Amino acid sequence: MSKFIWLPGIRDLRLDLFRGLSLLWIFLDHIPELYINNFTPRNFGFSDAAEILVFLSGLASGRVYGGVASHSGLGVALARVLRRAVEIYLAQIVTVALLLGEVALFAIRQPSLLDHANLAVFFASPFETVSQALMLRYSPVNLDPLLLMVILHFALVVILPAMMLWPAPTLIASLLLYSASHWLDWSVSAYPSGVIFFNPLNWQLLYVMGIWWGMRPANSPPRILNSQVLAGAAVVYLLLSFFITLSWRFHALEAYVPTVIANWIYPIEKGDLDLLRLFHFLSLALLCWRLLPGDLPVLSTRLLRPLLQCGEYSLAIYCISVLLSFAAHAILSMGWDNVALQVLVIAGGIATLVAAASLLASVDRTARVHPRTL
Repeated sequence: MSKFIWLPGIRDLRLDLFRGLSLLWIFLDHIPELYINNFTPRNFGFSDAAEILVFLSGLASGRVYGGVASHSGLGVALARVLRRAVEIYLAQIVTVALLLGEVALFAIRQPSLLDHANLAVFFASPFETVSQALMLRYSPVNLDPLLLMVILHFALVVILPAMMLWPAPTLIASLLLYSASHWLDWSVSAYPSGVIFFNPLNWQLLYVMGIWWGMRPANSPPRILNSQVLAGAAVVYLLLSFFITLSWRFHALEAYVPTVIANWIYPIEKGDLDLLRLFHFLSLALLCWRLLPGDLPVLSTRLLRPLLQCGEYSLAIYCISVLLSFAAHAILSMGWDNVALQVLVIAGGIATLVAAASLLASVDRTARVHPRTL
């Protein structure tokens, strides 16, 4: 079993910071009318906030449940894993129900919103749709990431013991599953048609990599991560990704992307976690790890507390953001879309998320002892 030093009550504030940031970026990205969407991470590289959220969820799971297993036994850790998986599952189902009610109200004036939210099928076959939602084969708009996290957390019941006993072989097995899923085009079917957008057979790799990293002793990172050559390669790759991403918006730049490269890299699929997206995220993660130490004083300031609290209660904040972003989309699509209203929507949405996180923090004073993992 790999050595693990667990310090109860100690949080890595970098995790909460980047989870909080990713939740705000996802909230903004889910409102297609916003001009500020042009400045979220998805516009500057191949990966986006989804990769951040999944990896950090795995990393936090590795630290928390790996620590519990080392301190209190694997049985206690697995019981907590199951409890958390059920919490996320119930959050998915409750949010589906709330979103259904919200969309139904807006659809009185905008019937097209039912199709946009992938909820028209619910009114056509309500009982079948409910059963499929309970079996995790159906998800309305913007809830696909949460559906993925439900699946991955239930899978953690198997992944955690394997990672405790055989960390390297488990990571290799995850990589082999990712490779086989790409080569053989494996997917998980969805209701009423198609496949689950965030293919869990592929996205599990990012989650498992996070678990593997989270269960490593904090003071002994792999030596290769200190390589200047690797850091330089990451910078070069990020710059190339940035240039190619810019060419999607500024078509004059497309002429500078060689045809042979364009034919090789496209399409860069998000749902299947394309290899280019994976490399892009790992490059970002490497540079952030090198440049942002965990004891940076600014992480403990009042200025960042709202973001940290959003990251700490990321499950509730994500569910609330889905409801807020759809309401914002419905309002802006009514023809009231202007700069003033966009600013009001952004400010009101972020203020609501921050207030919700602050309320949860004030109620749940034990959160610092039992950190959240999603």
